[in-house]
Amino acid sequence: MAGGKKIAITGAAGFIGLAAAKRLVDEGNQVVGIDINPQGEALVTATGASWVQCSTTDRSDLERALKGVDGVIHTAAIVSDHGSMEDFIEVNVRGTRNAIDAAQSAGATAFVHISSVASWGYEFARPPRDDSWTRRQGVPYVDTKAASDDLALRRGAAVVRPGDVYGPRSTPWSVRPLEAMKRGRFVLPGSGEGLMTPVFVDDLVDLALRALVEPAAAGRAVTGFAGEPVTAATFFDHYARMLGNERTPTAPRPLAAAGAAAMELLAKLTGKTPEVSRTAMVFISRKAGYSTDLAQSLLGWQPTTTLAEGMQLTEQWFRDTGLLPNSSDT
Repeated sequence: MAGGKKIAITGAAGFIGLAAAKRLVDEGNQVVGIDINPQGEALVTATGASWVQCSTTDRSDLERALKGVDGVIHTAAIVSDHGSMEDFIEVNVRGTRNAIDAAQSAGATAFVHISSVASWGYEFARPPRDDSWTRRQGVPYVDTKAASDDLALRRGAAVVRPGDVYGPRSTPWSVRPLEAMKRGRFVLPGSGEGLMTPVFVDDLVDLALRALVEPAAAGRAVTGFAGEPVTAATFFDHYARMLGNERTPTAPRPLAAAGAAAMELLAKLTGKTPEVSRTAMVFISRKAGYSTDLAQSLLGWQPTTTLAEGMQLTEQWFRDTGLLPNSSDT
């Protein structure tokens, strides 16, 4: 997008927020990075953005943070496959409402809500045809993403629903799977034939910025991922090969579900996050992908990063950060 604008990013210390901040600053924009986590300040300011520590659950703080902005990219959310419904509602739904209210009070002319294809649930045999459609499934993340989408669309925000966002710093689709594989705690259900809809983080940022500057995107939901769906085995085997293995381990569905249930119980007893959950097992067993037609026709968006290229960039980041050994160390 053209420079010279003042853009706020909520959840700026997350991997999507950081990528968006860097891109916007590089293009000559003034960026206000907003996040509740004080440990994110150094990461955010390193992009050239300014830093404001506040929560989207505090509307008055948000109004002060958003003063004078031209647009908002709202990425702040609880992204997890476990947790209490009330916590998810507080951040994902009420936080989105507060962000929209504060943006409108500030006079912002554009608001992009970064959501997820999880808003459609994951139990369908064919791709959803209506980009604005949502579905509840009794899963906190799914249900609150759906509710936040409904709210955002009613309020005239642009909603961007990415597929499985991977790349540097991606916890759900890069870091966590790799770490679980390193400990021998990651298996795919069945033969790994479930479908994934990966999108590299930089391609998602491009889609979000297109939605930010396109007036016709207001009140619409667009979906973005890289081309055709791929099997879970195809996706996760990239990580397996980074670790020197040929393929990702698989297990019969009942056994995979039982293993995930055991990890959930262990996590509950220790107060930690489960490395793999039953919800995750279901999510990577999807039978259909999604349509990106509206993102292409309305915004002219085309992903430019192939899965192989994106995984190569992700692997380099793993090695640069010590999550994988550098080739010179082996």
